[in-house]
Amino acid sequence: MGVEAVGRGGAFAARASDPLALGHNVAGLVGLAGVQWTASANIGFWSHCFTRDGRYDGVESGVETRGTVFAASAYATARPAYPEVCNEPMPAVVPQVVVTWRPRPWIAFGAGILTPAGVGSQTFPDRVVTPAGLAPSPSRYMVLATNVAIVHPTLGVAVAPTPWLRLGAAVQPSFGHFAGVTMANAIGSQSPATDVRTEADAWGFFWAGNLGVMAQPAPWVTLGLHAHLNETPVVFVGTSTATVRPYAADPDRAHTSRFESAVTLPLPSLVRLAVRFAAMRAGAPAAWADRDPMRDEDFDFEIDVHYETSSQLQQVVTRSTGIVEVAPGMGAPATPEVVLRRSWRDTFGLRLGAERNVIPNKVAVRAGFSWDLGAQTGQRTYNGRVLAWNPDAGIDTAGYDTFGLSLGASLRFGWLTVDVAYQHAFSPGQTVALGRAPTLSGTAPITAADCARGPGYPGPGACTNNQGVYTASNDVLSIGITGRH
Repeated sequence: MGVEAVGRGGAFAARASDPLALGHNVAGLVGLAGVQWTASANIGFWSHCFTRDGRYDGVESGVETRGTVFAASAYATARPAYPEVCNEPMPAVVPQVVVTWRPRPWIAFGAGILTPAGVGSQTFPDRVVTPAGLAPSPSRYMVLATNVAIVHPTLGVAVAPTPWLRLGAAVQPSFGHFAGVTMANAIGSQSPATDVRTEADAWGFFWAGNLGVMAQPAPWVTLGLHAHLNETPVVFVGTSTATVRPYAADPDRAHTSRFESAVTLPLPSLVRLAVRFAAMRAGAPAAWADRDPMRDEDFDFEIDVHYETSSQLQQVVTRSTGIVEVAPGMGAPATPEVVLRRSWRDTFGLRLGAERNVIPNKVAVRAGFSWDLGAQTGQRTYNGRVLAWNPDAGIDTAGYDTFGLSLGASLRFGWLTVDVAYQHAFSPGQTVALGRAPTLSGTAPITAADCARGPGYPGPGACTNNQGVYTASNDVLSIGITGRH
């Protein structure tokens, strides 16, 4: 988050030279003279596609198309291969607004609104075109849409107890919104006639915070330590809307009802270590507190290493109370508990950033490289067998191995600085050759034994709806302005 950080590939924990220090290393606030403010936004374009393995289950597995929008389609008898589905690449805006104040060279304060950089929303089609005609989306039992927003109102303070050491802390009474759309099936088959569409909308409050340390053992070397801590798990409370027969050819046959739900979502915490080397210009102030990197340095180079406790996200649990109405006056209890396995692992990453002041205090250019180990990729053990993939992977999240390339620039006009940056993140995605995500049933859990019984039972696809090839990429344009007074 923040334009300078994006342009440096995220390597900003040992520099923290604008008000976004509040999020990257709160100890850096004490290096910002006077009053400073930043307003910026990351505009992301996320591409995410899934090609499911196998072919559509057919009529022998309980697939019924009569009375649905697929009645004229032959997909349930021809059983074509699942086509690729991709999210709609809508721009996602992640804003940041921060103001800082340093009344004395040894103490500074910061306040603002921080939002985590990432993929906030996705929308996938609920139906696709196959060579055999119109068919339901292959991804509908994983996810059709997600929208997750987290806002961190942040208050921070930093002090410099010695000329070479800075310490900082920030508290974040945070809010989150969770919305998602997925499908279940009343009897566990993949029949569109018995699908139930569920839309969740829930809110949660939790505490978070940042801790930071910066040290300068020599004028040209800066060390940084940053930690972002989340209260976990977070419980999002709200309502779910169930639509029975969402694919009905006659819309009047679809029936909608609402019930209460609570989504329990574990959130990871993060620790980042950084070292920065800077070449000082002649005449640069001797005191660390008096320096401005864009004015007093020729160039710098920074390396950050981070570790995230992503393995906390083993599963997401939804608990519901209320009635799902299948028709006016007829209903059944909402499924009391749904456990979505995710099996994430702890991750680590690397950030490399470099910056050159082409015209000191006027024009700076920067570049960066980033690499991240994916939280939902890598080896897992399943039934005593070591797999080269995670059988619980899904398209609702973006936890793939990723590397990114960044460019950025700053133009300073007196007290105002204009920043721009661009990053492209490459991802090889992943291949899940054996998935174990069953189609959710409203009556009884579907097991692998059910899917292996043959005609008259849910087909094999009902137990492996996440099995296939995932691909992704992300482009981020970041723009912002910073004032110094």
